[in-house]
Amino acid sequence: MKKAVNRSLTILVLFFCMSTIAIPAESTPITGKVGSTVHVYFMNQDPDPADSGQYVDLRWQVIVTKVGKIENLEFYLDADYPFLFEAGDEPLKSLGTVVATGEVEHYYVLHYKLKVADNALKGEHNVSLRWTDGEGGWTKKYFTLYVDPEKPDFVIGALRTSPERLVQDTDEALLKVEVTNIGKGDAENVKATLTLPPGFNASYAYSDEDALGTINESGSKTAHFYIDTREGLKPSEYNATITLTYKEENDDNNQYKTKTIPLKIPIKSSPYLVIESVETTPATIHPNTDATLLIKVKNTGSEEVDAVSLRVFKDSTQPFEYDEKSDFVGKLKPGETGEALIRLKTKEDAAAKKYLIDVELRGVETNKDTIVIFSHTTPLRVHPKEKTLPLLPIGAVVIVLGGAAATHLYRKKKSTTPS
Repeated sequence: MKKAVNRSLTILVLFFCMSTIAIPAESTPITGKVGSTVHVYFMNQDPDPADSGQYVDLRWQVIVTKVGKIENLEFYLDADYPFLFEAGDEPLKSLGTVVATGEVEHYYVLHYKLKVADNALKGEHNVSLRWTDGEGGWTKKYFTLYVDPEKPDFVIGALRTSPERLVQDTDEALLKVEVTNIGKGDAENVKATLTLPPGFNASYAYSDEDALGTINESGSKTAHFYIDTREGLKPSEYNATITLTYKEENDDNNQYKTKTIPLKIPIKSSPYLVIESVETTPATIHPNTDATLLIKVKNTGSEEVDAVSLRVFKDSTQPFEYDEKSDFVGKLKPGETGEALIRLKTKEDAAAKKYLIDVELRGVETNKDTIVIFSHTTPLRVHPKEKTLPLLPIGAVVIVLGGAAATHLYRKKKSTTPS
């Protein structure tokens, strides 16, 4: 009985010793096929998480349990973007010949050093490790590495415009673009440059650039740009870009980084009034002439407009007196044309040339109660005075006619007298 008890205690002690072999608690043996004699445990990555643009060390624990010799124990690490072999390391490593006696397990540490790409994104990234299993085959397993860049990163927040509804043919429209730093470091000397699509222009020199200074981690600043929109732009969202140049905080190399972020600029639907043609009566206008201007107004926009009216602005430097300087046109749908009539008189001393008359077109957007105003100029040419023959005094006319008659009678009489 005592021997049986001792035998049971011995078995329990051996079982306990086998169950307490030093294996990382969170690791699980990774094997290829059942009965594999090479076991691999991922120990750690340093740093954890990895930082973009920096190096990361990877370590695995290798345990060989086969009794006998493994001629060439090799490992191959497949690591794609964002990991690069730039630290003098190579994917293929060999532990050489391994001899296991079976009395104790043989432990090895497998080490790799990788470079993390500068533009690596935050998140989980997989690598795979392959190794010979000591029986002529290979075992492969995937491992997850973590990247969390300790550097600035940016997104575009709110876009606000002034005027609030950005439409075609607008000068000096203000774009206010919020730039937010979602990274883990401060960004210094931040400069924002706006690249515009066709149909848009910077209002003046450097109005498509803005200096933002330092944007702290989790902070934001607003870039201001002034732009012009071209006549004829259709309602849509147009693709622009914001290019940010900045320096990372505590960057000893003082290198400037860039990031380009897409930005959509919305052009809203709206009416758009233009002067289509001008007809004058009379067709040719001279100094000291009463005239009428029949002005055709067209809505070339994409929205209906009510209560359209036309007004001419009098310019004291121009030789015109207006009997009527404004006229009501009415409602115009997109593509429709209306007419306005303006009466004027040219001054007697009007110089013969082409004049540019300032015209304002005004209306109300249908169902929006928004007044829209469009400024245009229309040419009006004044021609020289008509030339007329000078009038002779009546006495001079009589003398001339009398002399002509006498000369005619004399010649007739002479031709009838016999020689």
